[in-house]
Amino acid sequence: MKLRLHTMFRFSTFFRSHGFRYSTISANRKPHLLVDYLMNSLRFSKQDAISVSTKAKVTHLKSTMNSDLVVDIFKTYGLDLSQIRQIVSSVPKILTCKANKTLEPKIRVFQELGLSGSDLATIVRKNPEIFAFGLHTRIMPGLQLLRKLFGSDEKVIEVMNKSRWLYFTNSSMKRLSTNVSLLRNFGLVNERITMFVLSNPEKVMVNPELLETRLNYVEDKLGISRESPSFIHALSVVLWLTDSEMEQKMQIFRSFGWSDSDIALLFRHQPYCLNKSEANIRDKLKFYMKDLGYTPSYLISCASFFTFSLDKRVIPRNMMLKILKEKKLVNDKPSLITIASYTESKFLEFLRGFEDEIPSFREIYLDSVKRVS
Repeated sequence: MKLRLHTMFRFSTFFRSHGFRYSTISANRKPHLLVDYLMNSLRFSKQDAISVSTKAKVTHLKSTMNSDLVVDIFKTYGLDLSQIRQIVSSVPKILTCKANKTLEPKIRVFQELGLSGSDLATIVRKNPEIFAFGLHTRIMPGLQLLRKLFGSDEKVIEVMNKSRWLYFTNSSMKRLSTNVSLLRNFGLVNERITMFVLSNPEKVMVNPELLETRLNYVEDKLGISRESPSFIHALSVVLWLTDSEMEQKMQIFRSFGWSDSDIALLFRHQPYCLNKSEANIRDKLKFYMKDLGYTPSYLISCASFFTFSLDKRVIPRNMMLKILKEKKLVNDKPSLITIASYTESKFLEFLRGFEDEIPSFREIYLDSVKRVS
């Protein structure tokens, strides 16, 4: 009996204690204030407001005074309500940051860089932690380095739009600087380096030893001069491929009768031909050489064939060309490479010209594409 009374006393004490704590918290916090604020002040739907609130891991606000200041600062710098919603969706906790002390100085720096309105909203979406970084420890040093490397605020903005640069650690920013210097010392001009960084923001962060090795591989092994326009494209391909992987892909070409000089020449014309899977390369060579009878020299002169989708572009358009030739509506022109190079809208307009002779000609083509999609 004493044990039961003691047990009951312990449970009673536990619930009284925790019940008091719970009721005290419930009385002081306003769990729906953030959701209400998002709905009423920023015009979020209820569902989106709940989602943003959950994402923020901020289920309540003590008041909306600071959030109003944050929103007012954004409006002062030219952002409309839609753009502010985009930022709050990406970084909900921004509503709780110190508006004048933390937020405004950072926005001012980006405005001075040339960012405002939709551009600023885009940068925040790409770098959702942008306002969590220190102004003097991360943001300004990063901008200064990018200005030094690329020479103009316009180029800095391009780099920022292409990459999540603000996530770079200090060691990563040092590597970026090292690799850009390496490219410059190799003889690449700033314009080409900037082009490489903009098209390969993650590749410029590779180990400097690997970058140097692949620079020499492109020039010495593949015979592509560093002055060639295709050099940086070839570099972007081989950076992600080992020598063994390159050799396996080249072996596929050899199995179709290509010489090493043929392969090197194709690669100089179209570096991304080796960026495809082995199966993709094999299928294209089989279709172009076995089915259509094209020679290596012809394919080298039409290197863009290797960038087109075989199933969704080349084969359906070749089928249309065959129909036109069988009905003697065209002769040797246009060639397959010509119509394969057309944009989709231009090719459909091309087909429209034959609909008097072949009703629903475009629909035949679109159905063939749809079947393989």
